Amino acid sequence: MGSIFKPSTTVVQAPSQSTTSYDIPQYFKDIQERTLLRAEAASKQPFQTFQGQRVAPLSTGEQAAANVVSGQILPQAGQLGAIGAQTYDAATAQQYMNPYEQQVIQSALTDVGRGYQQQQRNLATQAVGSGAFGGGREGVERAILGSEYQKNIADVSGRLRQAGFESGAARFAQDRATQLGAAQAQIGALGGAATGLAQMGATERGIEQANLVEAYRDFVEKQGYEMGQVQQVIGALSGAPIRTYGEERSGYTGQVIGGPSIGGQVLGAAAAYYSDIRMKENINKIGVSPSGVNIYSFTYKGDNKTYQGVMAHQVPHASFMDDNGYMIVDYSKLDVEFKELN
Repeated sequence: MGSIFKPSTTVVQAPSQSTTSYDIPQYFKDIQERTLLRAEAASKQPFQTFQGQRVAPLSTGEQAAANVVSGQILPQAGQLGAIGAQTYDAATAQQYMNPYEQQVIQSALTDVGRGYQQQQRNLATQAVGSGAFGGGREGVERAILGSEYQKNIADVSGRLRQAGFESGAARFAQDRATQLGAAQAQIGALGGAATGLAQMGATERGIEQANLVEAYRDFVEKQGYEMGQVQQVIGALSGAPIRTYGEERSGYTGQVIGGPSIGGQVLGAAAAYYSDIRMKENINKIGVSPSGVNIYSFTYKGDNKTYQGVMAHQVPHASFMDDNGYMIVDYSKLDVEFKELN
């Protein structure tokens, strides 16, 4: 195939067809072979399950805090509720009034009895003195004195018992308040201790969890190390500007008659064109192909027509060099069409 534009030189087709083979260097082939064997060996490695621990258990501090709550705070809370539920009933009142009755009421009644006895003696003395001892008047007075004594006994006993009940109620309330306060203070102290233990335990468990995560990360990295090394080599091989091993290209050889004009020449192969940037000028990017190849408009040096195509150095997988060191692009390997724009 000849040029699709008019070059500044004349191209005459050779009478015979030539075939050019491209091979990769031996050292490159050796690297490919070693990498393939290494990748195959890595792919045959069985799946390994991580046998270590992944989640840190409760720390000793957290366990101690839980024990404080279950073994001390909860029982204390139950006792606190029982104390708060106490009422000042008859049985409780009797318990708080007994000491009062023994110490106060009995003493008061004894005093009243002593007074009554003294009045009885005084009455007898007066009767003897008046010569009326054992008479009717004395009997009447003794009866009146006895009635007053009974009234005094009842009055004193009633007032003191009322006072004892009220005193007992006050002492009961005071005792209950004291017990509630002590229980609440103890629960508060235990709660503070439990909180401190839990915080220290959480810090301890966090450190342990970090160690476990790091151990698992090391395991994962170790498992993927071999394949990662293989992929690095594969990436380096795929980026090397070396043509596929064993590829051949056939076409007619063109012979240039007249002065050399590389910028105006196109290879005879069906879709191969000179695309070396050194041969071009007026270069402008006009788009991108679906596969991501940049598309340019340009003119060849020595030719005033504008063409569409690519830059050879940007598509090494579709480019090769001629004997003069200029790059040529095989457009059959690209999704970009080489064509004349005007």
